[in-house]
Amino acid sequence: MSSPLSPVDLQALQAIQAQLRASDALGAVDRFDALPVHVRDHPNGLFLRALLLQAFGRLPDARQSYEAALELAPDHPGLWLSYGNLLDDMGEGDKAVEALQRATALRPDHNDGWIDLGIAATAAGRFEVAEAALARAIRAAPAVARGWAALGLLERQRGNTDTAAQLYRRAIDLDAGDVRSRHNLATLLREEDRPQEALEEAEEALRHGPAPPETATLRAHLLADVGRHEEAVAGYRDILARIPEHLDAHESLALLLPQLGFGAQALDGYRAALRARPGSVALWGSALRSAFAIHDYVQLAAWGQEAEALVGPRPDVRIARAAALSRMGNHDRAIALLRELLDAAPDHARVHQHLAHCLIAAGDPKAAEAHALRATELDPTDQAPWALLTVIWRLLDDSREAWLADYERLVMPVDLDAAPGFFDELADRLNAMHVMRDHPAEQSLRGGTQTRGNLFDRRDPLIRRLVAQVHSAVERRLRELPDDPTHPFLSRKADAIDFGGSWSVRLRSDGFHINHIHQFGWMSSALYVSLPPEVCDGEAGALAFGIPDAALGLNLPARRVETPQVGRLIVFPSYFWHGTAPFESAQPRLTIAFDALPKN
Repeated sequence: MSSPLSPVDLQALQAIQAQLRASDALGAVDRFDALPVHVRDHPNGLFLRALLLQAFGRLPDARQSYEAALELAPDHPGLWLSYGNLLDDMGEGDKAVEALQRATALRPDHNDGWIDLGIAATAAGRFEVAEAALARAIRAAPAVARGWAALGLLERQRGNTDTAAQLYRRAIDLDAGDVRSRHNLATLLREEDRPQEALEEAEEALRHGPAPPETATLRAHLLADVGRHEEAVAGYRDILARIPEHLDAHESLALLLPQLGFGAQALDGYRAALRARPGSVALWGSALRSAFAIHDYVQLAAWGQEAEALVGPRPDVRIARAAALSRMGNHDRAIALLRELLDAAPDHARVHQHLAHCLIAAGDPKAAEAHALRATELDPTDQAPWALLTVIWRLLDDSREAWLADYERLVMPVDLDAAPGFFDELADRLNAMHVMRDHPAEQSLRGGTQTRGNLFDRRDPLIRRLVAQVHSAVERRLRELPDDPTHPFLSRKADAIDFGGSWSVRLRSDGFHINHIHQFGWMSSALYVSLPPEVCDGEAGALAFGIPDAALGLNLPARRVETPQVGRLIVFPSYFWHGTAPFESAQPRLTIAFDALPKN
C-alpha cells in the first residue's frame, strides 16, 4: 500500500488533470514531468500518467502504467474502470469485461461503471453480461440517456435494428445533445437505406456538437449518397484541413473524385497531409493503398521510395513500391525488393503473392509457382494466389490447371424465373441510381458508372424480390456441385451463402471490364438486366474467362466465353479471371454483380 499524498500533491495532480481535460495535453505532460518522483510513482500519479499516454495514443504504455498502479492499489475502482475501458479500446474484450466487473464490484453504486461494462460486453459478444449490466444501470437511473444509448448498441449488435433505433431515439429524447446517439442512429439509418433521414440526423448531431470527426465524415458520405457531390467533396476537404490524418476522409475523397471527372485531383489531399505529417505510418499506408487502387503507379513508386526513407522498409511500403515498379516494367528491381523482404519475413503471405505476380510478368512462371503455392498455404481464402496459379499452371501446361479452373463445371449460368416485365422495371430503378459521371478508378469497369454502397442492402421492394430470387437460385445451383476437400472453391461449399458487396454497372458504348478477379470473395457473378441488341450476338460485350490481368504482359486467349442474355445470372469462383469485350451501341449495357461467401 502507498502512503497518502499531501493536499498540495493532490492539488497538483488535479490541476494537471484539468489541463488535460482542457485539451492541453502537451502542457499537462510538461507539468507532470516536473512533479516529484514520489508523486509520479504513487498510484494516483501512475493513473494520471496512463491518462496522458492515452491522450497521445500510446495505449500499450498506458496499459503498463495502469497495471503498475493496480499492483499498488488493487482496490481502486476508478483505476479498474479506466483500465477496463482502455482494454476495450485495445480490442481485448474479455479482459475488459473482467476489469469492469471488478470496478462495479468495488463500487456498485457507480452507474457509469455498469454502462461501461455493458458497452464492453457488447463489443466482446457477451450479450447476456451486457444486458444484465445495462438493465441494472437503467433501473437505477432511467432518466440517463447514456444507458438507453448503450442498450441501443446491444440491440444493434443482436441484429434488432428497429429496436436499436427506438432506443437511440429514447436517448435523444432524454438528452437532445446526445451527439453519439444521433451519430449511431444516422449510421443505422444509412445501413437501412434511408440516406436522407440519416443525413438529417448527422447534421442535427453536428448542430448540437461538439461531435467527433467521424460524424462529419458520415455527413460527407451521406451527401455523396444522396447525390450532393460538390458538398460531399467540400465536406471531406474540410475534415482533412482540420485533421490531416483522417484516413476515412482521405480514402473516400480519393475514390469519389475520379467518378466526378476529377481524377487528377484524387490524391491531392494526401500530398498536403504527407507534407504536414511526414512521419505518420498510418497516413503513408493509406496513401499507398489509394494510389494502388486508382492505378497511379508513378505516384505509387515515388511515394513508396519516400515512405521507405521516412518510416523504414515496412512490408506494406515495400510491397507497394514493388507492385508499382513491376507494373511500370521494372520487374527485376521489384523482384529484388520483395526477395529482400522475404529474407526478413519468410511467412508473409502478401509478399509471396506479389512476388509470384512479378515473376510471371518477368517470364518465370516456374519460380512464381512456389511463391503462389506458399501464399495459398498461408492464407487459403485469399483468391489472388489461386488466380495466379491458374495462369502459372496454364503456362507450364500443368494438368492441375483443369482441376483448379474447371471452366465447364464452375462457370454456372442460372436463368432467373422472373415475372414478365420484372427486368424492365428493375432497369428503370437501377438507371435512376446511376448518378456519377465516370467509373470508379479502383474498379474493373471502363466507360461507364457504378452504383454506390451495397445494392442488396436497399429496402426497395423490387430489390428485395431480386435478392430472394438470386439467393434461392444460387443455393440450388451450388447443391449440384460435387465435394472436393482439396479444392479452394468446392471445399468451402455450404448449404447457404451470405452476400458481400453488391452493385450495378452501366456501360456505355465502347465500355468494358478489364480482366480481373475478386480477391476477397469466394463466388462472384454477373446478372444481365438490360442489354443493347448488339451484345446479344457474337463477342461484343461478351463475358470472357481465363484472360489474365494485363499487368502480367501475357497474350492468352479466353478459356470460355458467355454471351449475355437478359435475366441470366452467371456465377463462378472469385479467383477466375474475367472481363468483357467492348461493344458499340446507343443503348447502355446494364448489369448487377455481387460477391458471396459460404455461410457456415
